[in-house]
Amino acid sequence: MLEIPQLGETLKETRSRCPECLKECEGRVWKSEGEKSKVYLSRSCPEHGDTTVCIASDARFYWLSKGSDDGGCGVGCACSADPLGMDGTLGKNALAAVGEDAGKQPEEVMEVLSTCLALIEIVDSCNLSCPTCFAASPVGVGAKLDAKPLEDIIMRVKGVLKRKGNIEILQLSGGEPSLHPDLLELLDWIDGEPRIDYCLLNTNGVMLAKDDNFLTEIGKRARRGNFQLYLQFDGLQDAGQKELRGADLRKLKKEVMNRCEREQIPVTLATTVNEDNLSHLWEIVEFGLEYAVCRGVAMQPMFLSGRNPENDDTRTPVRRLNTADIIIGCVEQSDKMLRYEDFTPLPCGDPNCATIGYLLRTPLGVKSISEFIDFSQLQGFLRDKVRYELSDLQSCGCENTELGELLHQFEMKEEHAFRLFIKPFMDAWTWDQDRIDRCCTHVIRPDGKLDSFCRYYSGFPDTFSNLKS
Repeated sequence: MLEIPQLGETLKETRSRCPECLKECEGRVWKSEGEKSKVYLSRSCPEHGDTTVCIASDARFYWLSKGSDDGGCGVGCACSADPLGMDGTLGKNALAAVGEDAGKQPEEVMEVLSTCLALIEIVDSCNLSCPTCFAASPVGVGAKLDAKPLEDIIMRVKGVLKRKGNIEILQLSGGEPSLHPDLLELLDWIDGEPRIDYCLLNTNGVMLAKDDNFLTEIGKRARRGNFQLYLQFDGLQDAGQKELRGADLRKLKKEVMNRCEREQIPVTLATTVNEDNLSHLWEIVEFGLEYAVCRGVAMQPMFLSGRNPENDDTRTPVRRLNTADIIIGCVEQSDKMLRYEDFTPLPCGDPNCATIGYLLRTPLGVKSISEFIDFSQLQGFLRDKVRYELSDLQSCGCENTELGELLHQFEMKEEHAFRLFIKPFMDAWTWDQDRIDRCCTHVIRPDGKLDSFCRYYSGFPDTFSNLKS
């Protein structure tokens, strides 16, 4: 094993990637000393030497996720798989968990882990040219549109259903999936498939703002239930608009929200967070709270995917924002409306892969979830799920608490829960293989197999998305 400099307290050893050559190498996660400690990931490449990046700007918001002898990951984590061995096979704790399925190679491990969300690209083209696009989707509409055949999409989804039994959330992505000529037919098929619990449609909103008929048809399907838009939304501030999307789309996004409100189409605002909008996170939350159809905000620290050839900065040590940056930003900007206790890691995968928090819209005003329950104690209830509604929170054992009384007293509905979701994806600089080995956010590849979202979009030379091209 290569010697990585001992800096601060070692939390765990893992496998990472060299940001220069993108090859796998030994890594170490460690915590700095002092009252305001941070967490770093260092790795050592035989060819390019040592590199280090901060993966938690506040150690309070990093959850140790190294497998233990009993198959658990410590406090706050309910996953059952320990890291894969360096030969690519499942570790001893995962071996006990998956039995005869053990020994699979890395791209097959997703088949034996829980799939909380399955994403499928239904179109490769887009009607925007975003500099931050992880999929490197080319601009293409009309005759240039590159859409996957409907029968191919359904076949791949059916394959996952056959192997997995059900899909909690199916996320339609691209490219811009609203461009698919058979999208409405696909949504009808998904709605009629009892093994799919919920459908998310990723969108930049252009079609919803410009096409009245499309808006009406999406509205009809949204009102059936179990459907939601995942709308790109980069904030209300001027800075960063063109850097993130290639254009200032604030007016268009407000129009989309107004039209969705009229059509009763549920929306989650999906925000890519960079240095430009980090100081404006609470403004985004307040904007969402103005709309009854807005179910919350999903905040994704910008990562530089190697799959996108324009993202040459993947190999430069620019500061990567992390979950701690976003939690601190939200709480400090909220004027005490939010608390640190409102956030807890989701244990359905690696605890550093997703953090969830809630605000409640009540007749008494917007309230934080921690006013009623100790959210951090719900790890057992949160296991193997990524989507929660008020009925879920009510059934978690809180019926006799202030939260339960509030829900009953005001007959609160789905739109009264406002979710704050933090989803930090990884690139070569932040790569921690332990997170991949527990991943529950999967991509349905063109060959029908499942892969981790981060690995599929990484562009690493030994991954499927690179080898297939």
